Amino acid sequence: MSSVSLHPPRPQLDVITIKPDMILAVVALGGLLFVPVLRSAGALIFLACGSALVARRLQFHIQLSLKYWYILALPIFCLLSSVWSEYPALTFRFSLQLMATVGIAISIASAVSARVFCQTLFALFSLAMLASILFGDVRNDTGAWLGIYGSKNALAGAAATYVIICAAQVLDGSASSRYRLLAGAGLMVGIVLLLLAQSLSALLIVPPSLLILFLLLALYRLSPLQQVTVMIFAALASIFMMLLIVIFSDALFAMMLETTGKDVTLTGRTELWRIAVDLIAERPFFGMGYQAFWVKGHGAAEVLWYTFGIESRSGFNFHNTYLSNAVEIGLAGVALQIIILYGAAIAALIWALRTRSAEASLLFILVMMVVMVSFVEVPIFFQFSLRSVIVICAFVFALRGLSNAR
Repeated sequence: MSSVSLHPPRPQLDVITIKPDMILAVVALGGLLFVPVLRSAGALIFLACGSALVARRLQFHIQLSLKYWYILALPIFCLLSSVWSEYPALTFRFSLQLMATVGIAISIASAVSARVFCQTLFALFSLAMLASILFGDVRNDTGAWLGIYGSKNALAGAAATYVIICAAQVLDGSASSRYRLLAGAGLMVGIVLLLLAQSLSALLIVPPSLLILFLLLALYRLSPLQQVTVMIFAALASIFMMLLIVIFSDALFAMMLETTGKDVTLTGRTELWRIAVDLIAERPFFGMGYQAFWVKGHGAAEVLWYTFGIESRSGFNFHNTYLSNAVEIGLAGVALQIIILYGAAIAALIWALRTRSAEASLLFILVMMVVMVSFVEVPIFFQFSLRSVIVICAFVFALRGLSNAR
């Protein structure tokens, strides 16, 4: 006997669920991305929203800290370096800021999904690129675009990242056609801004990043044994190329100088590396303290600023992540950084090969971009750094993804 409802069916309503954790994570990331415009206010937004995110579920985030202790070991070591630092007060303050940045990054990666995180990056970078077109500056001497970043290299770095994000979104087969079309438009905007910024280093990083992306998509079609074979070959080829670059670095820099008309300091990187090696030899294991070298009034830093014509006495480094950081926190600290950076790359790669998801692919490429840049710049492992947050989030997302896959 069938029953008949006495009440008419209620109309179905579309309900939008607003999750406070997601809002706090998105605003925190936005604060970091717009630090070039907002300056200290951007960092304050990141800290305020990140702290609120942690405070909402304090016990859960304490458990996260214990779970990912090997990531937090880096800022803890930097904090300990205050004991032997040349400038203990500065080291202590910057280490606390780094610890807050790392802790909030772990919380963000545990509060939202990897897919939401990647879509958030796409939306925020889209806003930054649009603002760079509408309100950005242009250098009067060369005509290079500065955007909202105040530096052509900073704009080019952001545009290069945006190009890769858009390319990954376009290739996301699970996304709607409208979303992929929007990403395609963003890809064109990113390429134009990348060219207008006139930064050779950023231009050079995009082709290999796209190549890695397409290689990853090709790997998805292979068997596990074939994937391992291709990856071993790619790793050996990469090592061989890096050795060639190191051996012929002077000739390559001279050729780029002649071709592009870059500043002569570009060819001075090998001299900077030699000086860094000498400084590391003085304090090989623990360094001279986190961010305790490039300090105004520090004799060795003042000499280098004068030698290379850095009148502002800021924004300068040894143009190599491992050498630069070894000067400050020694080989022990660099080992912790390598665990995080290369651990994120390996975990994200395995996660991508197992799940074949668009978000895993994108996060792996973003980490690999940092790996490639790390040999000629110092892109991560300092406070309020969006790239540092992306690498740490990628590490946590990959570990979460692999755990769920098991």
